[in-house]
Amino acid sequence: MGNLPSSDGLNAGEWRDLGSVEAPAAGPAPVARRLSATRLHLNARPASLAVERERAREIVGLVKDSVTATFSDIRFGRKIQAANLAPMVSAIAASVARSPTALPSVTRIKLHDEYTYLHSVAVCGLMIALGNKLRLSPELTQEIGLAGLLHDIGKARIDADLLNKPGPLDLDEYGRVQAHTLRGYELLRDSGIESEIALDVCLHHHERIDGSGYPSGISQETLSIHARMAAVCDVFDAVTSNRAYKRSWSPGAALDWMMGTTGHFDPRVLRAFRGLLGVFPVGALVLLESQRLAVVIDEPAESPTTPDVAVFLCAATKRELAPVRVSTRSDPIIGLEVASKWALDDFEAKRERLLDEFGPA
Repeated sequence: MGNLPSSDGLNAGEWRDLGSVEAPAAGPAPVARRLSATRLHLNARPASLAVERERAREIVGLVKDSVTATFSDIRFGRKIQAANLAPMVSAIAASVARSPTALPSVTRIKLHDEYTYLHSVAVCGLMIALGNKLRLSPELTQEIGLAGLLHDIGKARIDADLLNKPGPLDLDEYGRVQAHTLRGYELLRDSGIESEIALDVCLHHHERIDGSGYPSGISQETLSIHARMAAVCDVFDAVTSNRAYKRSWSPGAALDWMMGTTGHFDPRVLRAFRGLLGVFPVGALVLLESQRLAVVIDEPAESPTTPDVAVFLCAATKRELAPVRVSTRSDPIIGLEVASKWALDDFEAKRERLLDEFGPA
Protein backbone atom coordinates (compact mmCIF):
# COMPACT_ATOMS: atom_id res chain seq x y z
CA MET A 1 0.00 0.00 0.00
CA GLY A 2 2.60 2.55 1.07
CA ASN A 3 2.00 6.25 1.53
CA LEU A 4 -1.09 7.65 -0.10
CA PRO A 5 -0.19 10.00 -2.96
CA SER A 6 -1.42 13.47 -3.71
CA SER A 7 -3.89 13.96 -6.54
CA ASP A 8 -1.02 15.05 -8.78
CA GLY A 9 0.90 11.92 -7.86
CA LEU A 10 -2.06 9.77 -8.80
CA ASN A 11 -2.43 11.61 -12.09
CA ALA A 12 1.20 11.00 -12.97
CA GLY A 13 1.28 7.37 -12.01
CA GLU A 14 -1.69 5.31 -10.95
CA TRP A 15 -4.12 6.36 -13.70
CA ARG A 16 -1.98 5.13 -16.57
CA ASP A 17 -2.83 1.61 -15.36
CA LEU A 18 -3.23 -0.68 -18.30
CA GLY A 19 -0.30 -2.88 -19.06
CA SER A 20 1.11 -4.30 -22.24
CA VAL A 21 -1.13 -5.82 -24.86
CA GLU A 22 0.40 -8.96 -26.29
CA ALA A 23 -1.68 -9.71 -29.34
CA PRO A 24 -2.31 -13.40 -29.96
CA ALA A 25 -1.90 -14.80 -33.43
CA ALA A 26 -4.90 -14.54 -35.70
CA GLY A 27 -7.18 -17.44 -34.99
CA PRO A 28 -10.78 -18.40 -34.25
CA ALA A 29 -13.55 -15.91 -33.80
CA PRO A 30 -13.78 -14.27 -30.36
CA VAL A 31 -15.09 -16.56 -27.62
CA ALA A 32 -18.23 -14.48 -27.10
CA ARG A 33 -19.70 -15.95 -30.28
CA ARG A 34 -19.48 -19.51 -29.03
CA LEU A 35 -20.27 -19.43 -25.32
CA SER A 36 -23.45 -20.90 -23.93
CA ALA A 37 -25.64 -19.29 -21.28
CA THR A 38 -24.67 -22.16 -18.96
CA ARG A 39 -20.94 -21.45 -19.17
CA LEU A 40 -21.61 -17.77 -18.54
CA HIS A 41 -23.96 -18.61 -15.63
CA LEU A 42 -26.60 -16.34 -17.12
CA ASN A 43 -29.52 -18.28 -15.63
CA ALA A 44 -27.88 -19.43 -12.39
CA ARG A 45 -29.77 -19.10 -9.15
CA PRO A 46 -28.30 -17.10 -6.24
CA ALA A 47 -25.99 -19.14 -4.03
CA SER A 48 -23.49 -18.67 -1.21
CA LEU A 49 -20.69 -16.14 -1.64
CA ALA A 50 -18.19 -18.98 -1.97
CA VAL A 51 -20.16 -20.47 -4.90
CA GLU A 52 -20.62 -17.05 -6.47
CA ARG A 53 -16.88 -16.45 -6.34
CA GLU A 54 -16.26 -19.72 -8.19
CA ARG A 55 -18.81 -18.73 -10.81
CA ALA A 56 -17.21 -15.28 -11.02
CA ARG A 57 -13.79 -16.83 -11.62
CA GLU A 58 -15.12 -18.72 -14.64
CA ILE A 59 -16.95 -15.67 -15.98
CA VAL A 60 -13.90 -13.47 -15.52
CA GLY A 61 -11.70 -15.94 -17.38
CA LEU A 62 -14.07 -16.07 -20.33
CA VAL A 63 -14.59 -12.31 -20.47
CA LYS A 64 -10.84 -11.74 -20.24
CA ASP A 65 -10.39 -13.91 -23.34
CA SER A 66 -13.00 -11.88 -25.18
CA VAL A 67 -11.42 -8.55 -24.18
CA THR A 68 -8.03 -9.91 -25.24
CA ALA A 69 -9.47 -10.68 -28.67
CA THR A 70 -10.89 -7.17 -28.88
CA PHE A 71 -7.53 -5.57 -28.11
CA SER A 72 -5.94 -7.88 -30.66
CA ASP A 73 -8.43 -6.76 -33.29
CA ILE A 74 -7.42 -3.14 -32.69
CA ARG A 75 -3.71 -3.89 -32.93
CA PHE A 76 -4.29 -5.59 -36.29
CA GLY A 77 -6.40 -2.72 -37.60
CA ARG A 78 -9.77 -4.45 -37.27
CA LYS A 79 -12.88 -2.78 -35.90
CA ILE A 80 -14.41 -3.47 -32.50
CA GLN A 81 -17.31 -5.92 -32.64
CA ALA A 82 -19.58 -4.71 -29.84
CA ALA A 83 -22.07 -7.52 -30.51
CA ASN A 84 -19.44 -10.04 -29.43
CA LEU A 85 -19.08 -8.30 -26.08
CA ALA A 86 -22.79 -8.12 -25.26
CA PRO A 87 -23.00 -11.67 -23.80
CA MET A 88 -19.94 -10.88 -21.67
CA VAL A 89 -21.60 -7.80 -20.20
CA SER A 90 -24.77 -9.80 -19.57
CA ALA A 91 -22.79 -12.47 -17.71
CA ILE A 92 -21.10 -9.86 -15.53
CA ALA A 93 -24.45 -8.18 -14.86
CA ALA A 94 -25.98 -11.51 -13.82
CA SER A 95 -23.06 -12.22 -11.49
CA VAL A 96 -23.28 -8.77 -9.91
CA ALA A 97 -27.04 -9.12 -9.45
CA ARG A 98 -26.50 -12.35 -7.51
CA SER A 99 -23.60 -10.96 -5.46
CA PRO A 100 -22.18 -7.42 -5.82
CA THR A 101 -18.89 -8.36 -4.13
CA ALA A 102 -18.00 -11.72 -5.69
CA LEU A 103 -16.65 -10.54 -9.03
CA PRO A 104 -14.68 -7.54 -7.64
CA SER A 105 -12.98 -9.83 -5.13
CA VAL A 106 -11.91 -12.13 -7.99
CA THR A 107 -10.59 -9.37 -10.28
CA ARG A 108 -8.56 -7.67 -7.55
CA ILE A 109 -5.66 -10.11 -8.05
CA LYS A 110 -4.07 -9.45 -11.45
CA LEU A 111 -0.95 -10.98 -12.91
CA HIS A 112 1.35 -8.73 -14.91
CA ASP A 113 0.47 -10.17 -18.31
CA GLU A 114 -3.29 -10.09 -17.74
CA TYR A 115 -3.71 -6.71 -16.05
CA THR A 116 -4.73 -4.93 -19.24
CA TYR A 117 -7.78 -7.09 -19.73
CA LEU A 118 -8.79 -7.71 -16.12
CA HIS A 119 -8.85 -3.99 -15.39
CA SER A 120 -11.47 -3.62 -18.12
CA VAL A 121 -13.46 -6.55 -16.69
CA ALA A 122 -13.23 -5.16 -13.16
CA VAL A 123 -14.40 -1.68 -14.14
CA CYS A 124 -17.29 -3.21 -16.07
CA GLY A 125 -18.40 -5.13 -12.98
CA LEU A 126 -18.00 -2.14 -10.69
CA MET A 127 -19.93 0.11 -13.09
CA ILE A 128 -22.81 -2.37 -13.25
CA ALA A 129 -22.89 -2.77 -9.47
CA LEU A 130 -22.85 0.98 -9.04
CA GLY A 131 -25.63 1.40 -11.59
CA ASN A 132 -27.73 -1.06 -9.60
CA LYS A 133 -26.93 0.80 -6.38
CA LEU A 134 -28.05 4.06 -7.97
CA ARG A 135 -31.26 2.31 -9.10
CA LEU A 136 -30.70 2.91 -12.79
CA SER A 137 -32.77 0.86 -15.25
CA PRO A 138 -31.46 -2.58 -16.29
CA GLU A 139 -31.16 -1.44 -19.90
CA LEU A 140 -29.14 1.62 -18.92
CA THR A 141 -26.98 -0.38 -16.55
CA GLN A 142 -26.19 -2.88 -19.32
CA GLU A 143 -25.03 -0.02 -21.54
CA ILE A 144 -22.95 1.40 -18.70
CA GLY A 145 -21.33 -2.02 -18.29
CA LEU A 146 -20.30 -2.04 -21.95
CA ALA A 147 -18.85 1.44 -21.46
CA GLY A 148 -16.82 0.13 -18.53
CA LEU A 149 -15.53 -2.78 -20.58
CA LEU A 150 -14.36 -0.41 -23.33
CA HIS A 151 -13.35 2.65 -21.29
CA ASP A 152 -9.57 2.19 -21.66
CA ILE A 153 -9.55 0.75 -25.18
CA GLY A 154 -7.37 3.63 -26.39
CA LYS A 155 -4.42 2.25 -24.43
CA ALA A 156 -4.17 -0.51 -27.01
CA ARG A 157 -2.49 2.14 -29.19
CA ILE A 158 0.03 3.29 -26.54
CA ASP A 159 3.49 1.77 -26.19
CA ALA A 160 3.57 -0.86 -23.43
CA ASP A 161 6.94 0.31 -22.11
CA LEU A 162 5.45 3.72 -21.42
CA LEU A 163 2.39 2.32 -19.67
CA ASN A 164 4.58 0.13 -17.43
CA LYS A 165 7.39 2.62 -16.83
CA PRO A 166 8.48 2.48 -13.17
CA GLY A 167 8.61 5.88 -11.55
CA PRO A 168 7.06 9.20 -12.57
CA LEU A 169 6.34 10.24 -16.13
CA ASP A 170 7.80 13.40 -17.64
CA LEU A 171 5.46 15.97 -19.20
CA ASP A 172 5.81 14.57 -22.71
CA GLU A 173 5.17 10.99 -21.55
CA TYR A 174 2.21 12.05 -19.46
CA GLY A 175 0.69 13.85 -22.42
CA ARG A 176 1.04 10.73 -24.55
CA VAL A 177 -0.71 8.65 -21.88
CA GLN A 178 -3.47 11.22 -21.52
CA ALA A 179 -4.15 10.88 -25.24
CA HIS A 180 -5.61 7.40 -24.67
CA THR A 181 -9.00 8.94 -23.94
CA LEU A 182 -9.23 10.63 -27.34
CA ARG A 183 -7.73 7.63 -29.13
CA GLY A 184 -10.26 5.35 -27.51
CA TYR A 185 -13.12 7.65 -28.45
CA GLU A 186 -11.95 7.66 -32.06
CA LEU A 187 -11.60 3.87 -32.11
CA LEU A 188 -15.15 3.39 -30.84
CA ARG A 189 -16.56 5.97 -33.24
CA ASP A 190 -14.71 4.54 -36.23
CA SER A 191 -15.90 1.03 -35.30
CA GLY A 192 -19.49 2.21 -35.52
CA ILE A 193 -20.19 2.06 -31.78
CA GLU A 194 -23.46 3.94 -31.43
CA SER A 195 -23.68 4.02 -27.64
CA GLU A 196 -23.37 7.65 -26.58
CA ILE A 197 -22.63 6.42 -23.06
CA ALA A 198 -19.70 4.27 -24.19
CA LEU A 199 -18.29 7.15 -26.24
CA ASP A 200 -18.75 9.59 -23.35
CA VAL A 201 -17.19 7.31 -20.74
CA CYS A 202 -14.23 6.48 -22.96
CA LEU A 203 -13.51 10.18 -23.55
CA HIS A 204 -14.28 11.61 -20.10
CA HIS A 205 -13.49 9.00 -17.41
CA HIS A 206 -10.46 11.05 -16.28
CA GLU A 207 -12.39 14.28 -15.78
CA ARG A 208 -12.88 15.69 -12.27
CA ILE A 209 -15.86 17.51 -10.84
CA ASP A 210 -13.75 20.63 -10.20
CA GLY A 211 -12.71 20.83 -13.86
CA SER A 212 -9.05 19.85 -13.30
CA GLY A 213 -9.21 16.54 -15.20
CA TYR A 214 -8.59 15.70 -18.83
CA PRO A 215 -8.99 15.81 -21.81
CA SER A 216 -11.65 18.54 -21.77
CA GLY A 217 -11.41 19.99 -18.26
CA ILE A 218 -15.18 19.92 -17.85
CA SER A 219 -16.69 20.17 -14.37
CA GLN A 220 -19.63 18.67 -12.53
CA GLU A 221 -22.17 20.93 -14.21
CA THR A 222 -21.54 19.35 -17.62
CA LEU A 223 -19.97 16.01 -16.67
CA SER A 224 -22.38 13.12 -17.18
CA ILE A 225 -23.35 10.77 -14.37
CA HIS A 226 -21.84 7.91 -16.40
CA ALA A 227 -18.42 9.58 -16.63
CA ARG A 228 -18.55 10.39 -12.91
CA MET A 229 -19.30 6.74 -12.17
CA ALA A 230 -16.42 5.63 -14.38
CA ALA A 231 -13.99 7.98 -12.63
CA VAL A 232 -14.75 6.33 -9.28
CA CYS A 233 -14.64 2.74 -10.55
CA ASP A 234 -11.49 3.24 -12.64
CA VAL A 235 -9.47 4.79 -9.80
CA PHE A 236 -10.63 2.28 -7.20
CA ASP A 237 -9.59 -0.70 -9.29
CA ALA A 238 -6.29 0.93 -10.24
CA VAL A 239 -5.16 1.69 -6.70
CA THR A 240 -6.28 -1.66 -5.27
CA SER A 241 -4.31 -3.62 -7.90
CA ASN A 242 -0.62 -4.51 -7.66
CA ARG A 243 1.50 -3.05 -10.46
CA ALA A 244 5.18 -3.23 -11.37
CA TYR A 245 5.76 0.28 -10.00
CA LYS A 246 3.54 0.27 -6.90
CA ARG A 247 1.96 -1.88 -4.22
CA SER A 248 -1.77 -2.11 -4.02
CA TRP A 249 -3.84 -0.43 -1.35
CA SER A 250 -6.42 -2.36 0.60
CA PRO A 251 -10.04 -1.54 -0.31
CA GLY A 252 -10.41 0.22 3.04
CA ALA A 253 -7.36 2.39 2.44
CA ALA A 254 -8.52 3.24 -1.09
CA LEU A 255 -11.97 4.25 0.12
CA ASP A 256 -10.52 6.36 2.94
CA TRP A 257 -8.34 8.23 0.47
CA MET A 258 -11.09 8.68 -2.09
CA MET A 259 -13.59 9.88 0.51
CA GLY A 260 -11.00 12.36 1.78
CA THR A 261 -10.33 14.05 -1.56
CA THR A 262 -12.10 17.23 -2.66
CA GLY A 263 -12.94 18.24 -6.19
CA HIS A 264 -12.09 14.86 -7.62
CA PHE A 265 -15.12 12.58 -7.34
CA ASP A 266 -18.86 13.20 -7.20
CA PRO A 267 -19.65 12.80 -3.46
CA ARG A 268 -23.07 11.24 -4.10
CA VAL A 269 -21.65 8.68 -6.51
CA LEU A 270 -18.76 7.94 -4.15
CA ARG A 271 -21.10 7.38 -1.20
CA ALA A 272 -23.14 4.93 -3.27
CA PHE A 273 -19.94 3.18 -4.35
CA ARG A 274 -18.84 2.87 -0.73
CA GLY A 275 -22.11 1.15 0.08
CA LEU A 276 -21.77 -1.60 -2.52
CA LEU A 277 -18.31 -2.86 -1.57
CA GLY A 278 -19.38 -5.01 1.31
CA VAL A 279 -20.06 -4.14 4.91
CA PHE A 280 -16.46 -4.27 6.14
CA PRO A 281 -13.84 -4.14 3.35
CA VAL A 282 -10.30 -5.31 4.02
CA GLY A 283 -8.28 -2.51 5.61
CA ALA A 284 -11.29 -0.79 7.16
CA LEU A 285 -10.96 0.66 10.68
CA VAL A 286 -13.65 -0.73 13.00
CA LEU A 287 -14.71 -0.51 16.64
CA LEU A 288 -15.46 -3.77 18.44
CA GLU A 289 -17.96 -4.46 21.19
CA SER A 290 -14.99 -4.87 23.55
CA GLN A 291 -14.16 -1.19 22.90
CA ARG A 292 -11.03 -2.03 20.93
CA LEU A 293 -10.07 -0.51 17.59
CA ALA A 294 -9.08 -2.96 14.87
CA VAL A 295 -8.32 -3.32 11.16
CA VAL A 296 -10.30 -5.76 9.01
CA ILE A 297 -7.88 -8.34 7.60
CA ASP A 298 -9.99 -10.78 5.58
CA GLU A 299 -13.17 -11.21 3.52
CA PRO A 300 -14.85 -14.44 4.71
CA ALA A 301 -16.79 -16.04 1.89
CA GLU A 302 -19.58 -17.45 4.02
CA SER A 303 -19.94 -14.68 6.61
CA PRO A 304 -18.95 -11.25 5.26
CA THR A 305 -20.41 -9.46 8.29
CA THR A 306 -18.05 -11.24 10.71
CA PRO A 307 -14.52 -10.85 9.31
CA ASP A 308 -11.38 -11.46 11.30
CA VAL A 309 -9.66 -8.30 12.50
CA ALA A 310 -6.35 -7.25 14.04
CA VAL A 311 -6.86 -5.24 17.24
CA PHE A 312 -4.29 -2.59 18.16
CA LEU A 313 -5.80 0.07 20.46
CA CYS A 314 -8.06 0.31 23.51
CA ALA A 315 -10.68 2.89 22.56
CA ALA A 316 -11.54 3.71 26.18
CA THR A 317 -7.99 4.43 27.41
CA LYS A 318 -6.25 5.20 24.04
CA ARG A 319 -3.63 2.67 25.11
CA GLU A 320 -1.83 0.70 22.40
CA LEU A 321 -2.34 -3.04 22.51
CA ALA A 322 -0.16 -5.85 21.28
CA PRO A 323 -1.62 -6.67 17.85
CA VAL A 324 -3.59 -9.90 17.78
CA ARG A 325 -6.01 -11.56 15.36
CA VAL A 326 -9.59 -11.66 16.67
CA SER A 327 -12.76 -13.24 15.32
CA THR A 328 -15.68 -10.82 15.29
CA ARG A 329 -18.03 -13.73 15.79
CA SER A 330 -17.00 -13.61 19.44
CA ASP A 331 -16.32 -9.86 19.61
CA PRO A 332 -18.81 -8.21 17.21
CA ILE A 333 -18.13 -5.07 15.21
CA ILE A 334 -20.09 -2.04 16.38
CA GLY A 335 -19.32 0.03 13.32
CA LEU A 336 -16.85 1.61 10.91
CA GLU A 337 -14.59 4.36 12.24
CA VAL A 338 -12.50 7.21 10.84
CA ALA A 339 -8.85 7.50 11.85
CA SER A 340 -9.02 11.28 12.35
CA LYS A 341 -11.74 10.87 14.99
CA TRP A 342 -9.25 8.96 17.14
CA ALA A 343 -6.26 11.17 16.30
CA LEU A 344 -4.45 8.23 14.70
CA ASP A 345 -1.80 10.25 12.89
CA ASP A 346 0.21 7.14 12.00
CA PHE A 347 -2.77 5.03 10.95
CA GLU A 348 -1.67 4.42 7.34
CA ALA A 349 1.63 2.92 8.48
CA LYS A 350 -0.15 0.98 11.23
CA ARG A 351 -2.71 -0.43 8.79
CA GLU A 352 0.00 -1.51 6.37
CA ARG A 353 1.94 -3.32 9.11
CA LEU A 354 -1.17 -5.10 10.39
CA LEU A 355 -2.18 -6.25 6.91
CA ASP A 356 1.37 -7.44 6.21
CA GLU A 357 1.41 -9.43 9.45
CA PHE A 358 -2.13 -10.80 9.60
CA GLY A 359 -3.64 -10.38 6.13
CA PRO A 360 -3.98 -12.97 3.37
CA ALA A 361 -0.72 -14.37 2.04
